[in-house]
Amino acid sequence: MLTAFIYMLLRQLFYLLPVLFFLSMTAVVAAHQINQEIFSPPRRALHSYYHKHLQNPEQFGLKIRAHECLSGKAPCLLVEPTSDNAPGQRGAILRQQLVNKGIALPAYGTIHGTIVLLHGRNGRKENLLPVAERFAAAGFRSLIADLPSHGESPLHNMTFGSSEFERNLPMEMLNDARQHFQLPSEPAILWGMSMGGAFAVSAAKSTQPWDALIVVSSFAALDQVLKGYIPKNWHGIANTLRPFFDAAQWLVGEPGISQIQPAQWAQQLSTPSLVVHGERDRYVSIQQGRKLYESLASTDKHWITVPGGGHRNVLATSMPLYAEMSAWLLHTLNKQELAKRALTTNQKN
Repeated sequence: MLTAFIYMLLRQLFYLLPVLFFLSMTAVVAAHQINQEIFSPPRRALHSYYHKHLQNPEQFGLKIRAHECLSGKAPCLLVEPTSDNAPGQRGAILRQQLVNKGIALPAYGTIHGTIVLLHGRNGRKENLLPVAERFAAAGFRSLIADLPSHGESPLHNMTFGSSEFERNLPMEMLNDARQHFQLPSEPAILWGMSMGGAFAVSAAKSTQPWDALIVVSSFAALDQVLKGYIPKNWHGIANTLRPFFDAAQWLVGEPGISQIQPAQWAQQLSTPSLVVHGERDRYVSIQQGRKLYESLASTDKHWITVPGGGHRNVLATSMPLYAEMSAWLLHTLNKQELAKRALTTNQKN
């Protein structure tokens, strides 16, 4: 009887294994398609809105220069305030807001440091020109790049900053721009939005020196916010296919979704950090932002909740967020400069 049972079981398995194999391969193929949407999303065309900045930057008090950073792997824009022109309307408003906060601003065109701006998923470098315009008014030049699989980047896949190449990308872009444009040695700051925030946290945890980090609307773990990154037509089967996402990435030699854990990266990060999140963010919940913030090992960190802010409008509510970010950044750099001076004085004594 036992022998007959084992024979029958093996016979059933013989017929089932091909079916299971076929179903598994089908699931892996479907998971690969979803991964492609996540890691290589459709590229956004350049909107005509940004042509004003690019064609007439002096109207905004800016100087904008393009450069093919890293031999074209990261097309970049260097955005600087120019003392030859007054700031544009956005910049003038920001400077007044900073003055109202009791911050003494030098003449427009004075530069305190360089901010590497990292855009969100589906974005491109030009989307951050209005952001660079505000920071220029506060005294910062900005370096903006098309991240892998976005804009004019020749690279077809990205990994949310989890690969070694992407972890080193911001500093390598900055070093390239410094050499190409003959920029002075000055403070270097990371600013990342959503996906760009993950890039920024990954870069800041490296051994490369960054003076400050600002993260806007980003997440603690990618696998906890997948719904916001998966097209609606895949939502119905995404949870069923979730165990196959990493397998599909492994087959193409790329990091899996479960490996993209900015909260874990943040535990190795000592850079002064500011984390900003909208209270009504439906794509990346504010709880994800808090978890990322709480994971930061830095003892110098600050949290800002944006009342009424969602994922897409967190920078455009009635809250003077640019003034808050700029004030924090100016205060942080000033504190670091005072510490350096005190150390130099003590060494001389």
